[in-house]
Amino acid sequence: MKINLIAIPEKAIAIKPIDIRNTSIGQSYKKIVILIVLNLIMNIKFYLVWLFLITVVFSCDSNFLMLSDSDIESASVWNINDQPPSFPDCEDLKNNEHLDCFKNVIEVEINNFLVDKVFQIDSSEYTLALKIDTIGKFTLDNISPSDRLDKTSIIMIKNAIENIPNALPAIKTNVGEFVEVSFNLPFKLKYEQ
Repeated sequence: MKINLIAIPEKAIAIKPIDIRNTSIGQSYKKIVILIVLNLIMNIKFYLVWLFLITVVFSCDSNFLMLSDSDIESASVWNINDQPPSFPDCEDLKNNEHLDCFKNVIEVEINNFLVDKVFQIDSSEYTLALKIDTIGKFTLDNISPSDRLDKTSIIMIKNAIENIPNALPAIKTNVGEFVEVSFNLPFKLKYEQ
């Protein structure tokens, strides 16, 4: 004959009333269930946040962020409100005076660099294609016609351009950004007797 003992907590006799709460199996189950439910709620909040973020990122139609080529082109066209590159000495001048000052500073700087250099005698007019980057640094893109100058002369002119002090870069005002600009500068080598 086998005897099975079954604990019935509701019929247990406690020594102190406080022990009933501590030893009751029903109360322990309630605590465990509450802890499990709280843990599930915390996990659900975590996963819901991630699920929401993933849904937003991958389900949005990104075409509204795209700009057409014509929109980009029209926003990139230089207009009268945009600020051309400048030098501090030319800042307070307006329109043509500003442009003349800017050209004069470039001319003076190039002349100061080339004053003691020797070039072959040539009376041709050349065009320098210059670029000013977003930090105001000058670079020479091209000299035309380049076939009339020897390699040494081209290198000296390139060094003269690179030694022009940094300008204040151009600003595209509709986006408030510094922009790279290119322009042509005609020049002629003059020789003094």
